[in-house]
Amino acid sequence: MNGVKTFEGTLFDLTGHTALVTGGSRGIGRAICERLAQHGANVIIAGRKLDSAEAAASAINARSGGRALGVAANITRADQLEALVAAGEAAFGTIDILVTNAGLHIHVGPSAEMTEAVLEKTIDGNFRALHRLAQRLLPGMLTQGWGRIVNIGTIAAHFGSGVYHSYTLSKQLGMQYTRNIAVEHGAAGIRANTVSPGLIKTDMAQGLIDNPAELAKEMARSTVGRFGDPDEIAGVVVMLASAAGGYINGQTIPVDGGQTIRYVV
Repeated sequence: MNGVKTFEGTLFDLTGHTALVTGGSRGIGRAICERLAQHGANVIIAGRKLDSAEAAASAINARSGGRALGVAANITRADQLEALVAAGEAAFGTIDILVTNAGLHIHVGPSAEMTEAVLEKTIDGNFRALHRLAQRLLPGMLTQGWGRIVNIGTIAAHFGSGVYHSYTLSKQLGMQYTRNIAVEHGAAGIRANTVSPGLIKTDMAQGLIDNPAELAKEMARSTVGRFGDPDEIAGVVVMLASAAGGYINGQTIPVDGGQTIRYVV
């Protein structure tokens, strides 16, 4: 990156735009932040821990000329989301790219064990955070006639599940929400889409990596026979945030090595 805008003037140039990325201090979110900055965007990195968010911002600033800000925020707290937006606007002005990458996956088990508290907390993190941030940022996007909302979903929400009840339900809400925003505001210059990652090599995938039997089952569904890299999600997000993705709206895009299209016998 080294501060050189190698993408300036291209379809992927994000110079002059500002992105807010939740869950941006590690894994997929960190890769998204780094690539958005590389393509010219200012980036607000939201993380649960301030030191992690600031460390991610410092690493980007060292390579990209000071275009990142780290902010601590609990995505289930409306007041902290408002403070997050306020900090970003104070630093960079209008935020016109929203990437909701942070999420909660706090219950695995039968539906009878999914309590109201678990369901509410999961929806708070995986859907209400998206809605609250989009509702807060859309007026500015609409005023300038340009805005991008990219929700990070999961291919788990493309299927039925006997154990991932609250997680998949909440992720489906986000998928439908981006469709609705696309229909409501597409003609006004807003693009809203969901990216659904498959098996991506992050800390969250370590449990699967350490379980050979389960790993073999998942790999049997892949057409490429490997984990994805966080950068392979980030690349799609950059495309959707830029002019290159200007004719894509209201879509849910699996980035999964073909897992969702393979019938395993």
